[in-house]
Amino acid sequence: MRTLSGWTKYCVMAYGIFASLFHLYTSGYGTPEPRVMRGMHLLLLLPIVFIMYPATKKSPKHRPSLFDFVFVAISIAASGYTILNAELLNNRFMGFDPVTLTQVLLGSFLILAVVEACRRALSKWMAVTIGIVFFYIFTCQYWPGLFHFKGYSFSRIIEIMYLDGDDGMFGFLTGISADILYIYILFAGFMMAAGVGDFLVDFAMWIAGWAKGGSAKIAVVSSALYGTVSGSTVANVYATGSFTIPLMKKNGFTAKQSAAVEAIASTGGQIMPPIMGAGSFIMSEVTGIPYFKIIKVAVIPALLYYLGVFSMVHLIARKKEMAAIKQKDRPKLQPILRRSYYFLPFVAILCLLGYGYSPAKSAFYVILLTLALSFFDKKTWMTQKKLMDCLFTSSVNAGLIAAALAGSGMIVATLTQTGAALAFGNILVTASHGSLLIVMVMIFMVVSVLGTGIPTTAAYIIAVTVGAGALRSFGVELLAAHLFVFYYAVLADLTPPDAVTAFAAANLSGSDMMATGVESFKLGIAGFLVPFAFVFRRALLLDGPLLQSFIGIAYTSIGIVCLAAAVIGFVKKPLSPMVRFLFLGSAVVLVFPTRGLEIAGVATAVILFSCVFFGEKLISLPSILKLRDRRKFWKK
Repeated sequence: MRTLSGWTKYCVMAYGIFASLFHLYTSGYGTPEPRVMRGMHLLLLLPIVFIMYPATKKSPKHRPSLFDFVFVAISIAASGYTILNAELLNNRFMGFDPVTLTQVLLGSFLILAVVEACRRALSKWMAVTIGIVFFYIFTCQYWPGLFHFKGYSFSRIIEIMYLDGDDGMFGFLTGISADILYIYILFAGFMMAAGVGDFLVDFAMWIAGWAKGGSAKIAVVSSALYGTVSGSTVANVYATGSFTIPLMKKNGFTAKQSAAVEAIASTGGQIMPPIMGAGSFIMSEVTGIPYFKIIKVAVIPALLYYLGVFSMVHLIARKKEMAAIKQKDRPKLQPILRRSYYFLPFVAILCLLGYGYSPAKSAFYVILLTLALSFFDKKTWMTQKKLMDCLFTSSVNAGLIAAALAGSGMIVATLTQTGAALAFGNILVTASHGSLLIVMVMIFMVVSVLGTGIPTTAAYIIAVTVGAGALRSFGVELLAAHLFVFYYAVLADLTPPDAVTAFAAANLSGSDMMATGVESFKLGIAGFLVPFAFVFRRALLLDGPLLQSFIGIAYTSIGIVCLAAAVIGFVKKPLSPMVRFLFLGSAVVLVFPTRGLEIAGVATAVILFSCVFFGEKLISLPSILKLRDRRKFWKK
């Protein structure tokens, strides 16, 4: 990202601050009609992307180039046209009214601008994905079988992408970005500027620093808390990892393990309510399910994910006999209590949502509350400079989301308008041969590959368009299907070959990037199994009687701990291969519910842990089966 100076810096900052103030005002006092609001959203944000992110490594680092100003002009002209002609565009009939030459030119140039914004600011893979989709829509009349479609003329393709109010660049996804996501990016920015992030790290250090391997547990807790307000896994890594990774290395973790722990902990922040990296808002709009219900249902899976991470970390710490953080190095209770008012924004937003306020209005009021809380401590006062920096930084972050969702809108438009999404779903259902497990594995693989290098929101939108229908055909409940896809869109950040979160953590720790990616997958494997668990066991999503949910949580929790023991190979002492295999078997039957075997899985887990904790040595399966050895064991 560029570091601007001189008059360019002040002009761009003023532009970004105006964009933030405009969205802040509309969140509190109401938005214009959708086409105008979406047009204003892209008009204000796309130019910032081109100015702040250079096109190539050789581009100027401290000022925009002429090439950048060309894209700025395109973004303003094409978005401005939809604002000035909103009434005309709202009254035209899609597919029937002629598309003018002006509309074709402006739409074509804006498509190029959005693809370029995605390429330079997000990922080249995002741009490549959009390019593949456009190749398909231009050639779909020549494709065989399910992917054959009659095709569209060039002008009609531009009409779908540029003039449609439901799909394309100004469709419902850009509407979500404009109406909801921007205000929550501002919410996160105000929380960080007001000192909430620093408080959460201190709180995590106080609550987890006393335990063995406390440095890694601090990383887990702090990243989970920080992730509730941070919308980016990479930003989470740099915010908390710059402190926790050196601490873990000092505590005895290897550089690779330190980076992997931070990566999986930071990734989990996007599945942790109440914000969930903005994914919950998109899910609510796509499914029509109330936002408050989504975050309520998502709590148990998120806690199970962190239980898996915590178990891995704890067993590694015991295996290496790591010490706790010294008491003199941990924060005192009194300063923590003095700043406990920083929990108020979290409580306030949940209360407002629970009382029926819209997500945007709730965030608006909580931003005002956070602003007031910053003045409780002179060190955290929201000074004029802090406020301006917060508003501008939020506009840059929102620009990335706007570009991603505008690009995703074009992808979704292509998949739905040509029937390709339905074709993909049919292929998945047919290839599964009627097995829900097989179709879930295939969707997991597709999302993991698709999400490599693509922002979570974009990967989720694209994948759910393809995969949710396939899951629904097997009777999977709507919210469970969307959560399943969303989890793997998030976890794709840990999946090599482009594990962006793991690579960011590796950069901080100095470890090998690919080795860190593999280690992250290994330590986060419990998180990869949680979506399978809540699809097969709907009680984990609080669907059904409370007792059934409690039993389901207990079974899955025991299974996750057994899985951690099998992966690390240590509980109280090193585990023999046979005992690790038995722990793995218990985990499988408990995480993947099989009627009649859950009791056997729990019994096996209890026996294994009893042997580990109360036996003088671990015993192999053959010795357990011998009566004499069994008597000796119980006498000991």
